[in-house]
Amino acid sequence: MSTGESCPLCGKSKGMNRKSLLYGYNVCKRCRNGFANRRQIAYFIDGIVAFVLQILAGVVLGILLGITGLTSETSVGIVDWFLFAFFFVALLAKDGFSGMSPGKALMGVRAVDRTTGVPIGFGASIVRNLPTAIPVVPLIVGLQLINGPRWGDRWAGTKVIWRKYADSPIFTGVPRERKPAFAPVAANLAPVRETGNPYQAPRQ
Repeated sequence: MSTGESCPLCGKSKGMNRKSLLYGYNVCKRCRNGFANRRQIAYFIDGIVAFVLQILAGVVLGILLGITGLTSETSVGIVDWFLFAFFFVALLAKDGFSGMSPGKALMGVRAVDRTTGVPIGFGASIVRNLPTAIPVVPLIVGLQLINGPRWGDRWAGTKVIWRKYADSPIFTGVPRERKPAFAPVAANLAPVRETGNPYQAPRQ
């Protein structure tokens, strides 16, 4: 079903309907779903990167423990706890690098302050990602992405933008200034000269 209007992102009218809202704006289904998919894939990439780095860090620290002879159950337990705590915090703060985690950078999206549009830092990143640490919540968050904001964005006052369309009112929150179809044009006319014509308008 099409409404006859064009998508403010891709400019196409196909797939437009009143139910395809992104941050309150009517967009086509392709753009809305594509944006949500980018965010979901970015989250998946971040999880893989964190998992691989945690395994590599565990191997390196295990070798160091073996070299130093600190192989007791207590030492290994402390290292395991440290790795878990470090990567848990890292996952929460992952969007603090100018609003982009590795996944967001690859997928062309960025987390910004909802009011100023400035890329967020580590503090806002931790707040917006904190709900995802609760079991089952990531599944709920995945469903919320289709319309734009999710729980963490409301808590932190943030929003995720599509960098390709960063200047769109959908992501800036500021409507574009509409230029009038007709506007007065300044004309440079030659000065009126006296011609002796009795019907000529008087000079000012």
